[in-house]
Order: sequence, then structure tokens, then C-alpha cells
Amino acid sequence: MLVEERAGDATLNFCCHGCHGAYLVISGAGLDDFYRRREWRETGLSPKAFQGKYQDSYLARFVYTAGAGSAIDIIIDGIRCASCVWLNEKIIGRIAGVLEARVNYATGRARVIFDGSRTSPAQIFSRIDELGYLPRPYTRNAAKEVAQNEQKDLLFRFGTAVFLSMQLMAYAFALYAGFFQGIDQQMKNYLQLFSLLVTTPVVFYCGWPFLRGAWRGIVNGSPNMELLVATGALSSYGYSVYATFAGGEVYFETAAMIVTLILVGRLLENAAKRRASGGIERLMELCSGEAQRFKGEELEPVDPSLLRRGDLILVAPGERFPVDGAIAEGATDVDESAATGEPLPLFKKVGDQVIAGSCNLTGAVRVRCEREAEESFIARVARLVEQAQSRRAPIQRLADRVSAYFVPAVFTLAIATFCWHYSRGGEFGLSLMTSLAVVVIACPCALGLATPTAILAGTGAAASAGVIFKGGDILERLSRVTVAVFDKTGTLTCGTPMLVDVQPAYGFSRREVLSWAAAVERGSLHPIAKAVRDYAEANGIAYQVGEELVTLAGGGVTGRVAGEAVAVGSVCFLRRTGAGGVPDMVESPEGGIVVGVAHRGRYCGCLVLKDRIREDAPGLVSYFKRAGIGTLLFSGDRQECSEKAAAAAGMDRAWGELSPAEKAAKIERLREDGSTVLMVGDGINDAPALSAADVGCAVAGGTDIAMETSDLVLAKPDLERLAQAHRMARRTMAVVRQNLAWAFLYNVVGVPLAMTGRLTPVYAAAAMALSSICVVGNSLRLMRRRNG
Repeated sequence: MLVEERAGDATLNFCCHGCHGAYLVISGAGLDDFYRRREWRETGLSPKAFQGKYQDSYLARFVYTAGAGSAIDIIIDGIRCASCVWLNEKIIGRIAGVLEARVNYATGRARVIFDGSRTSPAQIFSRIDELGYLPRPYTRNAAKEVAQNEQKDLLFRFGTAVFLSMQLMAYAFALYAGFFQGIDQQMKNYLQLFSLLVTTPVVFYCGWPFLRGAWRGIVNGSPNMELLVATGALSSYGYSVYATFAGGEVYFETAAMIVTLILVGRLLENAAKRRASGGIERLMELCSGEAQRFKGEELEPVDPSLLRRGDLILVAPGERFPVDGAIAEGATDVDESAATGEPLPLFKKVGDQVIAGSCNLTGAVRVRCEREAEESFIARVARLVEQAQSRRAPIQRLADRVSAYFVPAVFTLAIATFCWHYSRGGEFGLSLMTSLAVVVIACPCALGLATPTAILAGTGAAASAGVIFKGGDILERLSRVTVAVFDKTGTLTCGTPMLVDVQPAYGFSRREVLSWAAAVERGSLHPIAKAVRDYAEANGIAYQVGEELVTLAGGGVTGRVAGEAVAVGSVCFLRRTGAGGVPDMVESPEGGIVVGVAHRGRYCGCLVLKDRIREDAPGLVSYFKRAGIGTLLFSGDRQECSEKAAAAAGMDRAWGELSPAEKAAKIERLREDGSTVLMVGDGINDAPALSAADVGCAVAGGTDIAMETSDLVLAKPDLERLAQAHRMARRTMAVVRQNLAWAFLYNVVGVPLAMTGRLTPVYAAAAMALSSICVVGNSLRLMRRRNG
């Protein structure tokens, strides 16, 4: 902030109030000769340093790629209401080269996607500055600073308004008593002058955010709700100033209370915004702090943002993992509830993955970093949640259309109300107050807050439960789903084989076949090998450690157990090893995978494995059926296997042997028939279908491309979370409809009451603030976790 001081004929410029204060102390002590004797060679700050100039060379570091364009995140200081969001999105979106502009009402953060060949970040920043807002590149520290400054400013203005309004009411009561019982004219003049002095700072200092917002709306040709507040406060104040010197009755308390009550509503809204959006900050704080990185065998403390892929770090018990990685040494229990919602600790050993933000509980471990901090799971989830909170649900378009015509309509009604009352013999002052009540009560705060606050609370509550929506529009579409389509492998099933049967050949026992197979599979990381070992251990079958193990990709494993040759693999593989007695074909009654076992060159039996249905799949299918949603299975597996999997889960119908393109085509046909389709998948082959569906849901643990092309992400492979997501979507849309109904009902009832003179401007301001609080409070109910 530039501060000026007159010193004789000269004007002294100071960069801030601190420097200005230092000058006053020194000169006040008679030491101002210090400035004349000092030699000053530095040029100091440029006079243009405070004029909001933006350089592309500086802003380029904050630009990142977003699809076919570039994007930049901007903190817009001065966002006070839904109208500010609408104005910024509208004006920024008109800049040539801007592809998309979204503003998050809760955080005051804008995400602008643009074509770098047609416009630049500096042009975007300059346009926002011209609107009367202060833009700055987004950083976590800058966002926190803006929020803190806004809260402090609001509290100080509110405290000032309350203190002065209390003084004002003492004068107002004396004037009311004098009106009914008589009062000396000179005393009345004094009281009115004191009221004028007290009200002036309330209107012009405490109410400055509203006055500035109203002027901004007028200059940009977009009248907003702050214009209604400013009109009410200024009109009652202006008329009272006139009446003070003309000998009439004054309404200073009306002007002051309008400002004070609106500030009360704004404070409560601000608190609700911080609560609803606080989940993002809490997520990011999970990865804050200091990391211990190995430099040789020495440890050096570094900021998590400086960690790079391949770095080795030490995480002690009680600390959180700063980035995604894999355990390189040691074992421990890990609490992943903050990231996935899983309440029970998980045991992690060498090779197991750990998620940024999860907590190390029991043992010190060395972790190999696999992602940088800004690309960690937690950081990506936080970005998705922020994007979701700034995307608009289609139902909000109704509120936007109404708000665009609302302010002119309200002014028309207010003017008509004044003319009607005044023409019927009403006093000028009373007629003006009646028309001002119409202006104040009609502020569309509740209408503007109805959808954003519900979407904000709904997406935030879902994220805390491990369900990540990528937008408010996804919430609305999910609530209207009529058909749910599932992929099989890795989605409806666990994606890892489980040994279900051991079929020994004549002359061999089940225990022998299983122990030989487990012995040669002991050192393998293949999923089939793990399934064999797990089955043997679960059934208490001891097995030796195989020797001379050789693995052939796509075939099997050979080795020696107690000095005797053993081979495990497909029927064709066993024949290639020269094993005798191998049958031509081994049928699996389960339709799963058959693995043969040979001992000393002779076929001795086979193992039957299958991919099991997830334990929570039947419950989810049952939930969808109760909700009237059809369930289908689309799979690239054989038709027989697909039908068995669908029957085990209780689904309506299954299609097998489908290519990725055929899955997408079938979903398109379902949509053409009028269905709203949810697609659930986890693999690269599911990406086309996820994109084709109305709502694509990716299960965590799947491929990155599935996560990118989906609209909804389950942070943990737990299908019950999809049922929670559907319930949350329905609850959120119900709250949105309740909010909109309340906002419209409030205006339908309140405006006629104000027009007939039954509501004074003070009561109208209180009702307007109460309306906004009701909408915000109703939305915050979504933050309460419940299963129903």
C-alpha cells in the first residue's frame, strides 16, 4: 500500500504504514535531520509498483497444461457473493482465447483454461484487475493469507458496526420518545446530528465492501445483489441527512442496521465456507512438515516438495508419509484412513505401496519415492475436489437465469411501491422506507447460495468418505442414473486369482500335489504363485524351498524339490518339459484357470483357480435394485464366465467377449434409448466405456487412464462406497431443491409483505440475512456422515 506524507512543498512516498510510522517517530523526536544528512544511492520502489502490473515472464511459472490448452489458477481477492463469481466467470470467459473460466465461491480461486497463442496470463490478470478485484497466482500460502485477511477485515468492520450501532440506538430511542412525548427542537437537532456522525462510518467504512461491489456491478453493466444492499443503505442515509437539516424525521438506524445485519450474515457465510472447504486444506496438510532424506548414509531434513522420484527417505513411527512410494526396508502398520477411509491399520512390508498422507504406526521404514509431492495421491485428490466444487450442476442454470433478471425487476417493484404509497397520500419518508424494504428483502443471496453451498458440502463430505466427485454436474447425473454397467475383472471381481480346487491324478494325494507346486512357486511374484502359497499356508500344508527355479513367461515354472524335478504350468508347458501322462484337456467346473503339476517327469494333478467375486458386490447390486436401477455386466471374458459372475452378484444380464469399442458402443445405445448410464471399471480397456457413459466411475488401484477418463473415483477398491456416493448424490440434490424452494418461497412471501408496508427495512435486512443463514445451514447438514 502506498502512503503519502506532505512535508512542506514536497510529497514523501512510503511503501507501507510501517515505514511511515518510523518516519513519524524519528521526525517527531527532532531527528528528521537524519534524512537530510543520509546519502541515498538506491532508486527505491518504482512508482508503478502499486498499479497492479502483471508480467508474463513472472506468471509463466504458474501455467500448466490442461488438455489441449494451458491453465492457470488465480486467487481473486474480493469475491464476496455468488454475483461476484458470476461476474468474473462471465467477463473472463469473454476474453479472446479463454476456453473456460470457473471460480470456486468457497475459496475465491479461479481456474482459467486458455489458448496460449491467442491470449496470455497477463491479459487475464489485467482484465480481472479492471473489474475491481485483486488477482494473484495461486499458492497455498497466498490462499491462506487471503482467507485470513478477509476474515480479519470482516470481523473488524462487523465489530465497528456493532459498537457504533449500539450508540446510535441510544439516540434513536431518545428521538422516538421525543416523537411521542415531545422534545425540545434544539435537543432533537443535537440528537440527529450525533446520529449522523455515528452512522456515517457504519455506512461508508463498515459497508464499504457492499458499496464497492455495487459500483463494480454498475461499471460492468451487471447489477448484483450488493447493489440492492447499497441502494437500501444509501437511500435511507441520504434521506435522513436531508431530513436532519430540513427538520423532518430521520431513519439513520435503518441505514446502520441494514449494514450490520448483512455483515452478520456475511460472517456466518464465511465461517460455513471455511468449514465446507476445509477438507482440502486438511488433506494438503497431511503431506506438510519435513521429510528425512538419505544422502549417502546421512539424513538431511528437506521440504516434501523437494523430494524426487527414486529418493530414499526414512519415516519414523508417528510420522506421515510425505509422498507416494514403496517400502524399501523394514515393515510397519500403516493407517490409511485419511486417504482411503479404511478404518483398520494395514501391515506393510518390503515392496508394498504407501500413500502420501497415511500415518506410520509401529516401525521405522525406509521408503523409495515413486511420485513427487504435487503428483501424490493426496494432491491429486485435493485438485479433483477443488475442481468439483467449482463446476456447476445443471440445476444451477435456473438460479443463474433468474438472478440475471432479478435486480432490474426488484428496482421496478420498489419504484412502483413508492409511487403507489406516495400517490395515496403517504408521507415521502414513509413511502421511501417502504420501497427500500422491497429492495433490501429481495436481495437474492439465498438464491445465489442455494446450489454452490450444497455442492460444496456434498463433495467435501463425499471426499472425506473416500469418494471423489469431479464436479457438481456429476452429482446431479449420478442421482438420476437408471442403469449401472460393471466391468468384470478387477471391478466386480477382485482381479487376483484364488485357488479353489486341487485335483490329484491317480496315485497322488492333494497334499503332495499342493506342496510340490508351492515349493517351486515360493520365489515367484506372479499372482498365481501367490494364490498357491496362500492356499497351502491357509490349509496348514508345509512345503520346502525349491531350488534351481526357472520361470518361463506365459508358460510356467520348473525347479527341484528335495533333489527331484518339479514343473508347474499349463498343459502345453508340461508337454514341452517332457512330462508323461498329461491329459489332452483338463476341464474346470468353475470356468477358471487350470494349472498342471508334474513330478519327476510324470503328470500328478492340477490346480483350479478362479477370480472371485468381491464380497461387497452382491450388496451393491442389491442396493441398486432397491433403488430401481438396472445392473448389467460388460466383459471381455468368455460369455460363460461372464454369466456365472453376473449370477453370483445377482445382476440382471451379462455380455461377454466384448472389445473396448463394443463396450462403448453398447453404452451409447443405452443412452440413445433414454437411459442414464453409470459405468464402473478399472482398466485401460474400460476407458472408452467410462468416457461414453453419463457417469464413469473408476476404482482406485486401477490404471491412471481409467482414473483420468472417469467422473467419479473410489479412493479404495470398496464397492460399498459407490452406494454411499449414490446416496450422497441424492441427498445433495434434495438439499439443492430444498434450498431453491426456500429461496423462491422467501421472495414470494417477503416481497409482497414489504410492498404493503408490513416490513420495515430493518426487519427486511434481518429476514434477508436469516434466509441466507438458513440456506447455508441446510447445506451443512450434508457434512454429517451417515449411512442412510
